[in-house]
Amino acid sequence: MSERRFHGRALLVGTGLLALLLLLAGAFGLREASRGEALQLRQAQLWVSDSLRWEPPASLSAADDGVAAATPWRTVDLPYAGERVVSASSDMASAPPEVRWFRVDVSPQALVSTPQGARLYIPRWQTVGTVAVYVDGALAWQTRGSRVWNSFNRPVWIDLGGLAQAGRPLVIHVRMASQQGVGGALSSLWVGSAEALRLSWRLRSLVQADLVVYTAGSYLVLGLFALALWTLQRRRGDVVFLLFFLMSLCQLLGALQFMVDGEGLALSDDWFSWLTLAGLMGATVAAFHFLCLVQRRRRRAMGWVLQGYVGTVLLVTVPLWGVTHETILPLLRLLMVPPEILVLCMSVVGAWRLRDGGSTMLAVWMLMSFPIGFHDLALQSYLISIESIYLTPYVYLGLFTLFLLVAYSRYNGALGVAENANAHLAERLQAQERELAQAHERLLAAEREQTLLQERQRLMREMHDGVGSSLMSALRLVESSQGGAINLAQVLQECIDDLKLSIDSLEPLDADLLALLAGLRYRLGPRLEGAGLKLHWEVSDMPFLPWLDAQAALHVLRILQEVLTNIIKHGGAREITVRTAVAAQDGRAGVQVMVIDDGLPFDSAHAPTEGRKGLANIRTRALALQALPEWAPLAAGNRFTLWMPLERSS
Repeated sequence: MSERRFHGRALLVGTGLLALLLLLAGAFGLREASRGEALQLRQAQLWVSDSLRWEPPASLSAADDGVAAATPWRTVDLPYAGERVVSASSDMASAPPEVRWFRVDVSPQALVSTPQGARLYIPRWQTVGTVAVYVDGALAWQTRGSRVWNSFNRPVWIDLGGLAQAGRPLVIHVRMASQQGVGGALSSLWVGSAEALRLSWRLRSLVQADLVVYTAGSYLVLGLFALALWTLQRRRGDVVFLLFFLMSLCQLLGALQFMVDGEGLALSDDWFSWLTLAGLMGATVAAFHFLCLVQRRRRRAMGWVLQGYVGTVLLVTVPLWGVTHETILPLLRLLMVPPEILVLCMSVVGAWRLRDGGSTMLAVWMLMSFPIGFHDLALQSYLISIESIYLTPYVYLGLFTLFLLVAYSRYNGALGVAENANAHLAERLQAQERELAQAHERLLAAEREQTLLQERQRLMREMHDGVGSSLMSALRLVESSQGGAINLAQVLQECIDDLKLSIDSLEPLDADLLALLAGLRYRLGPRLEGAGLKLHWEVSDMPFLPWLDAQAALHVLRILQEVLTNIIKHGGAREITVRTAVAAQDGRAGVQVMVIDDGLPFDSAHAPTEGRKGLANIRTRALALQALPEWAPLAAGNRFTLWMPLERSS
């Protein structure tokens, strides 16, 4: 088993144990921890008043329903719960309240003096209406804001300092004004020192309200992160992250009813009730689609039915049509049963088909959610002890956690597949690299052979056109016995010059034009001096020519050789000047080589037949170099200019 799978299963088991602990706490009720001197009051005196006021009086002396010694009290057990109907007429919301008074006598033994003082602790109460607590006739605590969505889920914690005295009995009155048909419920009361009751109060506050807030907020943060990932991803078809965000948002909206404190709401009662209902049903729809993704089954028809049912319920219950939610709160919760049954059946069928750990845990959790849901419905209807806690928020949080774990398992599986794919791709890549290396070696060998072949062909062509032509001319002179020793020596000298130039073109030049010209001077200098010509060499530093390879070098040498040979044969010159310079031509940077002589004027347009062949040879070679040859007559002599670009176009 890999380390990643081990950690994933450990997290799954830990979450299951936490969920089991929460369920046990809800099933058996939260046992109140007590230390030191603390008194639990399990009986009270009850009196139903005929008062018409919702708001509690400022004190018992100002009560309009005459709470006095002559009041007909009757003894009831705590926790107490009145009868509640599932659905009532909307007229009940505007009818006068049903007012119940509870009176509890506290013995002096529970009011011993401690450093932190005495406290009154009421674990839970619930009603649609108002609640007030009086200590020895003085108003000590009351609900504020909404009569429907109030702080029913938060335990009451009253400091009795200044209201109670050690060694003296204490009388506590609880006034509960409830909407007709709603009844009302009150848990047992605890009186004692703060040191003895603080642990119980904090534990119940945590389990009933604070833990719901913390977990819902945490999952909302994760949902926002998932929404950001879904927004940034390129492939929007993968809606896992979007569903994750929708589930976290809907779960938060559904749990808002358990988070309301004593400050009230910013919405009206009906709209707040509708918002929580929309959150619960929206979470069910998101859970359905998440299950579809996990089980890899689309179920379009079931999805349309579920969405149609949820949409119809939400549309019918919108407060715009005058629906009074406070009279049908238990009925609204019953409307949640059909979509939850659908999701339950889907999870069970998927677990039976897939038979993996994640699907099985989801199915088990969904099965457990039904008794939990009926537990909360019974608690809301006062059919079980009011001192239990609502477990529905933890059902959705547990379901949400399991979905997160299933997604984590899928992520691990995807990582494993990706690792295998990467390993396979690495092997294929290595094989292709080996093939490419072999192909590259073959290509280099072929390229070397091609280069050698081209160089051989070039040398053979140059030998044929240069040395071979000169030798053929010498052979004809000998065969015809027309050439004297001078002509034959001149032809042989030209043949030797051609051979030397061909050899010089093979030397590495590193794109240096001056080195090429220096070699030309070295080869042709003695011949020029032998012909009685004085050579002036006026060259300067030149930029490198990247394209100056062996073939291009031979073209340059042949062009300049042809020009110098023509001057020797036909020009009658006494001095020759070779000059270099940097020059631009038509906006292109380049260099130029000039050959200036003081011989007879030369007209390239009216050259003799033999000269035309030489000029054609020069122009052909210049075209191969993308260079520009130019002849210009001077007052005393001629000037030949060969302009060459720094960079040749492709």
